[in-house]
Amino acid sequence: MSNGDVDVIVAGGGAAGLIAAGRLAEAKPDLSILVIEAGANSRDNPAVVNPALYPSHVQPTSTTAKFYKSKPNEYLGGREVVVPIGNILGGGSSINFMVYTRASAVDYDDWNTQGWTGKDMLPFLKKTERFQDNDLEVDKSLHGYNGPLSVSAGGTFVQAPFQKAFFNACEQIGIKKVADLQDLKTANAVARWNMWIDGQTGFRQDVPHNFIFPILDAGNTQLKVITDSTVVRVLFDENKRATGVEYVPTRSDPSTKPTVVRAKQLVVIAANALGSPQILQRSGIGNKSKLEALNIPVVSDVKGVGTNYQDHHGVFYAYYSKATPEETLDGLLRGRLPFEAAMAQKLSSPGRHMLGWNGLDCTGKLRPTEEEVKEFPPALLEAWNNDFRDRETRPLMIFGTAALSLAQRDPPPQGQYFTMAAYTAYPYSRGSIHITGKSVTDIPEFDSGYFNHPADLMKQVWAYKKQREMARRIPYYNGPDRFTHPTFPPGSKADPDVVDAASKAKGYPVPIEYSEADIEAIEKFICEKLNTTWHSLGTCAMKPREQGGVVDKDLNVYGVERLKVIDLSICPGNVAANTYSTALAVGEKAASIIAKDLGIPYTV
Repeated sequence: MSNGDVDVIVAGGGAAGLIAAGRLAEAKPDLSILVIEAGANSRDNPAVVNPALYPSHVQPTSTTAKFYKSKPNEYLGGREVVVPIGNILGGGSSINFMVYTRASAVDYDDWNTQGWTGKDMLPFLKKTERFQDNDLEVDKSLHGYNGPLSVSAGGTFVQAPFQKAFFNACEQIGIKKVADLQDLKTANAVARWNMWIDGQTGFRQDVPHNFIFPILDAGNTQLKVITDSTVVRVLFDENKRATGVEYVPTRSDPSTKPTVVRAKQLVVIAANALGSPQILQRSGIGNKSKLEALNIPVVSDVKGVGTNYQDHHGVFYAYYSKATPEETLDGLLRGRLPFEAAMAQKLSSPGRHMLGWNGLDCTGKLRPTEEEVKEFPPALLEAWNNDFRDRETRPLMIFGTAALSLAQRDPPPQGQYFTMAAYTAYPYSRGSIHITGKSVTDIPEFDSGYFNHPADLMKQVWAYKKQREMARRIPYYNGPDRFTHPTFPPGSKADPDVVDAASKAKGYPVPIEYSEADIEAIEKFICEKLNTTWHSLGTCAMKPREQGGVVDKDLNVYGVERLKVIDLSICPGNVAANTYSTALAVGEKAASIIAKDLGIPYTV
């Protein structure tokens, strides 16, 4: 079955793929572009457009995410980590936490790829943004003000008293507050966490609603988007030129006959860091021995496909909060405040309502003090000395606060919470994903790789101590939710009840003493609770082929023609940030590369 010809096919309708498709449609309206998305259409989905409902997308019952279960991880006690990926038009942009976090410029520099330095990427980071933060201390030259996606200082609600309390707590332990933590260089401070939420409407700033749907509705381009359709493989001619793709309905059985659509100029894969390598492998691009074992004809032997998997694995620590029910999202998300009541509040007070808020008001990118470094175990000390000590724009860990319980406990006891999140900025651990058959219904072999490098666990131990020092100095602190914290051995001086009682008696936060047994308890807890932060990348890395690379600097797949990969899978190294900003910048950069290849006039 054939579905006709188009100029460009984009396999995957996530953030990067849609940005690139939309930009090309704007630049050349008569260029026929087909985007094929496995997930459902996101248009007017209340759980998408209303920011406060974002936790619903990563619940086990979610239909807007696809859940990948890793093989048992020996470093996590045999746990099978589950990693969700966007499974809806817009991909992660439609279901993410909407926090505005940028990488350090040095992160892009470290990719060691011509045209992809921090200086090169800044115009693309700015191109998507409509920055609404009016803080006079922010360097306006670093942000964009005419892009399609708004970045606000808090949506339509903010827990301002908590913000102030958090910054004061950080100041007490020597952590400074800055106006802009996303200036591509600051790496040891805390700040207000800006949001991909429009400050006037309170709507999520996903790519479909704020960029693609307006283009489609205008009807003056040849851009077309189909949903609920999964790309099986890329087709090639005898010269190894990509000529089209096969796709099937997402909810189909292995016997379903695929639809073929031809691409006259280019095929682009943008199916996320777990989906894109699978498409390549089903197409005959990957490790030759693995493909031959599955009787898949080898088109190009590219051994790096599906390797180099990385994620910002993290831990979420919940604390009971002295906040009122009107100050956190716990009531809305646990059903005590019905959605209908929240909608009524939104309609009656459109400029100030909780549905236009994600509850994530504070963030930090932090480095250890010299005294803390002295306590580092050998593996972490070596990592620090090699990769961080003399590179002051690289944080060791990223921190965030949430005005709700985000910890792995469902449901938590009724009440109000705040959560401290800690996730590694640059994981040393690596994983992989490889197909196990030719069909899209065959479950891939996924190895999360979490903690297969010892320094990653050691970083988390330091982060546990750091977040605890911040949390217990916040006036909202009302003790930890013990289920979401380590269980210390009997008689431990680090037990929260012991520390809190002593602090109350003294009238100030007393120092916490950790024994070797306490550290072991922290490590055990972290290994039991370590989770994804939904930041998968790296599996189709942009680096030399002989170094495990899959694409070159122009995103061309090695060994074939007219085929590119343009999503977070191309990142050869990690970024010290939530990955939405990077995904958008990759999409913007890809659009400029493709436009040049196709001879389309294009300006950044």
